[in-house]
Amino acid sequence: MPYKPDLQGAEFCIYEGAYPGHSGFSFQALARKTVLGANSGRLKIAVVDPVMQGGTDVPGKTQWIPVKPSTDGAFVLGIMRWILENHKYNASYLECSHLDAAKAMGYNSYSNATHLVVTDPGHPSYRKFLRPHDIGLSGEGFIVIDKSSKSPVLHTAAIAGELFFQGTVDSPQGPVKVATALSLLRDGVFKHTIEEYAKICEVPPEQIIAIANEFSSHGPRVGTDSLAGTVSVNSLPFTVALWMLPALMGAYNTKGGMAINGPGYKHYTPGPRYNLQSFAGMVKPSGVMISRERFPYEKTTEYKNKVAKGQNPYPSKLPWHPVGFSLDGQALFSAIHRYPYQCKIYVNCYANPLYSTPSLYREEMIKELRKTENIPLFISIDIVMGETTAMADYVVPDTSFYEQWAMVPVRAQINTKMTAVRWPVIKPLTPKGSSQPMSMEAFIIDVAKKLGLPGFGKDAIADADGKLWPLDKREDFYLKAVANMAYDENPVPDISSEEWAIADMESAISEWRDSIKPEEWKKVGYVLARGGRFEPDDRYHDGNKMRYGAPVKLCFYSELMATSKNSITGKYFEGVPVWTEEMLADGRKVDDVYPTKDWPFRISSAKAKLRGVSMLSNCPTLQELGPTNYVEINSADAAKHGLKDGQKVKVISPTNQAVGILRVREGVARGTAAIHFGYGKWEYGGRTHVIGGKEVKGDPVRRTGIASNPLGLADPSLPKPFGLTEVSSGTHGRNGIRVRIEPAE
Repeated sequence: MPYKPDLQGAEFCIYEGAYPGHSGFSFQALARKTVLGANSGRLKIAVVDPVMQGGTDVPGKTQWIPVKPSTDGAFVLGIMRWILENHKYNASYLECSHLDAAKAMGYNSYSNATHLVVTDPGHPSYRKFLRPHDIGLSGEGFIVIDKSSKSPVLHTAAIAGELFFQGTVDSPQGPVKVATALSLLRDGVFKHTIEEYAKICEVPPEQIIAIANEFSSHGPRVGTDSLAGTVSVNSLPFTVALWMLPALMGAYNTKGGMAINGPGYKHYTPGPRYNLQSFAGMVKPSGVMISRERFPYEKTTEYKNKVAKGQNPYPSKLPWHPVGFSLDGQALFSAIHRYPYQCKIYVNCYANPLYSTPSLYREEMIKELRKTENIPLFISIDIVMGETTAMADYVVPDTSFYEQWAMVPVRAQINTKMTAVRWPVIKPLTPKGSSQPMSMEAFIIDVAKKLGLPGFGKDAIADADGKLWPLDKREDFYLKAVANMAYDENPVPDISSEEWAIADMESAISEWRDSIKPEEWKKVGYVLARGGRFEPDDRYHDGNKMRYGAPVKLCFYSELMATSKNSITGKYFEGVPVWTEEMLADGRKVDDVYPTKDWPFRISSAKAKLRGVSMLSNCPTLQELGPTNYVEINSADAAKHGLKDGQKVKVISPTNQAVGILRVREGVARGTAAIHFGYGKWEYGGRTHVIGGKEVKGDPVRRTGIASNPLGLADPSLPKPFGLTEVSSGTHGRNGIRVRIEPAE
């Protein structure tokens, strides 16, 4: 979600899965702003994480709450229960049934808290929002119970709606059973007591209550944040619930509440100088994604054929993920199963799924990936021989960020308007291809020209006057994007002659001069010399609201989720967040299949400060500062299992095993095995390869440490091989992997 706490005004924030000063987006901005806020006496922070890291630690202003891996949802729902039970939510805000009503109260957001949902299983709109035509009314929108008249009306006709109505409303076909979205949320949250939630997440109930009381004591000046530290096969309900906490307080788009990233300047979009978004003959993507995401199983040919034959359409061969996105790991699982269709060419770029996706790197998976009948052609574009790239048929050398172009958008924690520009500080060191140094862009351009595709080569890009320009090299595209940025809104000044000389722009552009118009260079040079275009870093607020951020509708009930089904079991998903145990696709509990008595530890995939997602293992300075990671456990667990600090241990999961060095410390939750991500690589320049007949020696330093993702759990209810996955979202089980730890010698 693009919304993050407004750290220029927030008074209390909960970080769960993100650790200020250690991880999170944007790392530097998050660290700086949380420290400044805490030291000023304004901001208090609660970090909920199985692993205590070094970060924003200000005595009296920050606290660490150790939580059991993959139980974050129970902690958040415990907080929500106390807020709802004690009426500490912002009722007057939640009663606003539409945006105009909320704006009249000074807010730039509203919610569907009062909107009615059909709860009658026999009604054709079951689990959907009640619409005007359902009860014989005209108009478009939703129905609420007006607080003053107590009658059902169009949501735009009510100044305030009832929050917790459950009952019937009249329709031409008879009474319709309905409930408000917020009442359905309350029912889901109230399925467990605070004490039960506390037992699940192993956080004392008193601490849950204290955090709930603190969170609800600052009005809308509160926020929540999360990241990959909570990714597990039950993380979607947690994530949604975490976003809902500030919504209960009316915090979205408010000063000190939840703020969206600042906007950027036009670059790739149709801009004032060039149209880089469309071209003559452009074909838009269509059809079903091979990763089975954002498409209902009930619309597939498989489902329709089963129904036509009178068969039960459930289960599908593999799960479909109606709310998933960017599921590169699922794409590979689909490819090896040749489902929902055959993958003919797999192109890997800016990704390393074999390392970053749990359960992918297993012997049975590698065997299937090597079969050409599964993936006939595998091309990887990479700057190193990464774990995934090493499996490819062809490797296209790419440029590093010192040699690349990119328009870098606003990242989280930056609430002002900006767009940064990354441009080469050195000429690419990659071999020369047909006409330019090899890179991802050069590969795409050359292949497209070879195939005769529109939008590449001669007459590819239209300027504002309709003149067509060629796309033969990457600068033909990126420099036009910089020109759009330079001329957006009020154009930037021309670069001075002195600055042009200091930046040595003349030699830098010698090979790019014909990529844009001559008169554009002085403004483009102004942007390049500054690394982008930035407005002053003080334009955060407009009174009590955020300066930027379009009005947003916050949903306590999701019709999409509620009307979607698990494609394996045929059961509906929940429309509101409820406590959900980790489950296999067929509904069996993970703890029943992989019981705690056999697998007493749960992995927490923690972020290493000195490693990146897939980078930095090749940086000598960082190798010296952080040469390896460890298997980190609590001292009580070490004593219980007869393990010692510094001991070489085997970490064994039901699917795989790995070896690492044990570190015993108090900053780890009981029952947790913390393994920092970014280590334990088996490729990435760490192994010797023969390239073009020449032996390229590997550096074993790059292979130090242990990786947790290859230990990922399998889902035995699905065709092999397939990793344990959250069915609704397609999220892989990175955290909560069940393991045991034994001495390795």
